[in-house]
Amino acid sequence: MGAQVIGRVKSGSGKSYEVKWDPASRDVYVSWAGWTDCGQAGSAGDAMRRAEAFVYNK
Repeated sequence: MGAQVIGRVKSGSGKSYEVKWDPASRDVYVSWAGWTDCGQAGSAGDAMRRAEAFVYNK
């Protein structure tokens, strides 16, 4: 099935990025410079938090 878009997060500068999460592999991707892998998460909520932390200074 692969990664699915689960929402959007905002960076500290106010830019908005889409977030994808793959429940099978637990990989989290953010639409920053293409699709950037920003780690793994055990749930969609965790994926959103991880993505938000990743883009905070972008």
